[in-house]
Amino acid sequence: MTKEQVDDDEMPAEVDLSRSIPNPYFVAYHGPKVIRVLEPDLAELFPDNESVNAALRKVSARRLAAPRKKTR
Repeated sequence: MTKEQVDDDEMPAEVDLSRSIPNPYFVAYHGPKVIRVLEPDLAELFPDNESVNAALRKVSARRLAAPRKKTR
């Protein structure tokens, strides 16, 4: 009789990260301005970093191009 070989290198289909903790060294290395957390409804609209950055660049370009109102 031979036992079935199990592939230990295979990644499971789902990984439960609900009990994970953030890397304490990330902010120390990169600084606090690198990470922004999106609310779940916005995260559904922007599937990746590039789409978020593109949208923010469009908004900031419009804001910079718009004439400022004078305040008293």
